[in-house]
Amino acid sequence: MQPGVITLTTDFGLGGSYVAALKGVLLDLVPGVQMVDVCHTIAPQNILEGGFVLAGVVDVFPKGTIHLAVIDPGVGTDRRLIAVETADQWFVLPDNGLITGVARGRWVKSVWEIASAELRRPVVSATFHGRDILAPAAAHLARGGDPAVLGPHRDHFIRLKNFESNRDERGFVGEVIFRDTFGNLVTNINADLLGEAMPRDWMIEIAGERIDGFVRTYGDRPAGSLVALVGSSGWVEIAITNGDAARHLTAGAGTTVWVRRR
Repeated sequence: MQPGVITLTTDFGLGGSYVAALKGVLLDLVPGVQMVDVCHTIAPQNILEGGFVLAGVVDVFPKGTIHLAVIDPGVGTDRRLIAVETADQWFVLPDNGLITGVARGRWVKSVWEIASAELRRPVVSATFHGRDILAPAAAHLARGGDPAVLGPHRDHFIRLKNFESNRDERGFVGEVIFRDTFGNLVTNINADLLGEAMPRDWMIEIAGERIDGFVRTYGDRPAGSLVALVGSSGWVEIAITNGDAARHLTAGAGTTVWVRRR
């Protein structure tokens, strides 16, 4: 079987040997596999941020892709490791809510606990399950291996509530779930919730600031303008044209956002 694609998403950062160690295990077990680095600069232990980044790549990778994600603050404890099949792809990761954004609105075909000692590296570190357990499991799937070999079949996994906003009589109350490199603040209010209302029919409030209506893209207002728009991932974003909204508002993950009808 021709090796496919394995993506890597971690909070390991760009220094040290951790990312290279993952890749070394994968290349040893699946020679010739194509690896794609999605992101290694997830904020340390930030499961929500990792879940958002993963959700943003599901629709652009080919069927059969294996996504290995390691944001694992519970490493070495009795938390589960799982492999989830959805959108004709596999996600190999800790069962700590990291799969939430990917699974949102999608049919999950199967969930397997990664528990088989047979697939692990001979020596398993209590602090590096990504290298010693998750990477071999991802390699097994990339080789076309039977997922039943991973361990027992499961019918549930942990979901984070942060990917769902709340509705009230005036609109929606949500929160920032991701700050991107440009300082744009991505919220958990999905564009689907806005319905057929015109962009100008809404008022957005965040960190004591009010924004009248949505724009189509960042450059629709003069430089320095605080704007709201629907980003490429389908979520409402707060941005500053040619600026950094997060710094300007002193806002980040967890900041409350209101989207109200006028």
